[in-house]
Amino acid sequence: MAVSVKALSKDLVLTFEKVNDEGKSVTETRRIKNVKVGATTDDIHGLGELIAGLSEQTCLSIGMQDVSELTA
Repeated sequence: MAVSVKALSKDLVLTFEKVNDEGKSVTETRRIKNVKVGATTDDIHGLGELIAGLSEQTCLSIGMQDVSELTA
């Protein structure tokens, strides 16, 4: 059975370092959904850098996740 893939969107995934109320370092992940499918990896990385630059927290990583629909 052949499965077809339909790209729906891309998500920008940012991971930040945060200090909790107890003074411990923890990570926090923020996801920006529905980035256009046609956006290049350079575009998404640039967007992540812009958003991370606005944050008071340290950005540990910038990632991307493809969101697709699979049909048989």
